[in-house]
Amino acid sequence: MKASSKRPSRRLGTVLMAALLVLLVALVAAGCGGGSSSTGSSGGGSETTASEGSGGGESSGGESAGGDYSAQLQESLEVSPAKFEGPTEPAKAPSGIKMTVVTCNSALSGCVSPAEGLENVAKVLGWQVTVLDGAGDPSKMNADILSGLSAGSDVIATIAIDPNLVQQGLRAAKKAGVPVVAGSNGIDTPNPVKEPEAGKLGYAFDVGPDYGALGEKVGHWIAGDSEGAANLALFSDKEFPSVLALEKGLLAGLEECEGCTVSEPQYFVGTQVGAPLEQQTAGFLRSNPEADYLFSPYDPAAAVQVPAIQKAGLSNVKVVGVLGSQQNLEFIRQEQVQAADAAYDNNYMGWAIADQTIRQLDGQKLAEPHGENLPFIVLDKENLPPEGQNWEAEFEYEKEFESLWGLK
Repeated sequence: MKASSKRPSRRLGTVLMAALLVLLVALVAAGCGGGSSSTGSSGGGSETTASEGSGGGESSGGESAGGDYSAQLQESLEVSPAKFEGPTEPAKAPSGIKMTVVTCNSALSGCVSPAEGLENVAKVLGWQVTVLDGAGDPSKMNADILSGLSAGSDVIATIAIDPNLVQQGLRAAKKAGVPVVAGSNGIDTPNPVKEPEAGKLGYAFDVGPDYGALGEKVGHWIAGDSEGAANLALFSDKEFPSVLALEKGLLAGLEECEGCTVSEPQYFVGTQVGAPLEQQTAGFLRSNPEADYLFSPYDPAAAVQVPAIQKAGLSNVKVVGVLGSQQNLEFIRQEQVQAADAAYDNNYMGWAIADQTIRQLDGQKLAEPHGENLPFIVLDKENLPPEGQNWEAEFEYEKEFESLWGLK
C-alpha cells in the first residue's frame, strides 16, 4: 500500500505545512471539506500508508510483489471459519429462564437480528425472551433494563450498546444479582478486551466476530477487486471499538498491496449519519476525484453515502460497507454504487449469547474466545444470499449448540 503523489510528505518544512493548514481551513469554511466533527480529520487529500511503495507492480496475471490478488479476492469471499468451531465443553441448559433483550435501535437490522436469534433459541430451550427497543437513546436503554428487572428477568442482554451508556441499568442489575450480557460491541475476546473505566461497570461478556480479521478480509477484497490498484477513501467512526478494530484490520489487509493508496481516515460520529455525512462524503470525493473505492464502517452510514454519491454523479466509486443489512445487499444486487459488504452471522450471535449465558448461569467457565468463533465473510454480487434474507453460515451450528446443551 502506498501514498499517491498528492500525499504531503512528512519531511515538508513548516512553511508548507502551515500553507496546507490554511488551505484545509478554507476548504472547510467553503463547505468543500470533510464536514466532520471535532473528532474527525479534514476532507482534504492527505493520505496514509503502511509501506512506501512505488508503482502498482501488477502483472497481467493479477499478481504483484504484494501477492496474488485473484487469490486474495477468492479468500475474502469464503466464510471464516468454514465449519463449526464453537465450544466443545457441554453446558446443561436450564429451563424457564426469563431474558430481556435491549437492542441499540430496532430500526437497524444489525441490532435486531441477534435478538431474533435469541428468540429462536428461546423456542428450543423453553425460555421467555422479551425484546425492547433502545431506540438509540441511552435514557430509553436504561429504562428498558430497569423494566426487565422489574419484570423478574433472570438475565438482561444488550445488543450493540456501549456499557458506558447504561451505567444506571448495570448498577441496578448488580444490586439485583442479575447478570447483564452483551453482543456486537467488539470489547471482548477475540477482540482486544476493553475493561470498564474506573468506577464503572461492564458486561459479563460480549459476543462478537473477530473484527480485525474481518477488516483484513475487506482489505483483501479491495486489493483483489482492483487488481492491486485501489485508491481508497477511508471513512471511520471513533465511537465504536469494533469499528477501530475493523479499520486496523483493513489497513493490515492492504499492507502488501503496493499499488493501493489509502486516504487519512475521514472521521464522523453516529449523530452525523444523515445530511452532515452526505455533505462530508460528497465534499471529500469531489476534492479527491482519484478515489475509486470508499470504505464505510457500518451499513447505516453506507446507506446514506450511496445515494449521496449517486446524487453527486460520482459513478466511478465503489462502496464497501459492514454488517450485511438487506438494504445494502440490495444496493450490491442492483449495482448501485455499493459493491461489497463485510457480513457476520447475527443469528449465530444470538445462539452464542445464549450459550455463554447458560455457562454464566451454571457457574461454568465461559467458552474461549467469548465470541465463540462467530462466522464472517465478504459479500459481493457473486455470493449474495437470496433476496430478502440475511447472510448465515451454511453449516448447521444450531444442531451443534443443541447437542452441547444436552437436547439431542
